[in-house]
Amino acid sequence: MELAVFEQLHEKVEQLIEQCIELKEENKKITETLYSKDKEIEGLHLRLEKFSKEKGLIREKVKTILERVEGLIQTA
Repeated sequence: MELAVFEQLHEKVEQLIEQCIELKEENKKITETLYSKDKEIEGLHLRLEKFSKEKGLIREKVKTILERVEGLIQTA
């Protein structure tokens, strides 16, 4: 009877070890995905910053052009 208890205990420990291994693998995959997404977000932030700068430059150019057109209209 005592041997059966040790067998059950051994089986449960083996199941826990297998579950631990599976969880470690899943954690590794999730960590890799998270790292990849962090890099993707970083790239998107850089693109957004670039687009914001370009938007500012375009706004200034349009403003300058409009001012020149207004100047031409007023002197005509």
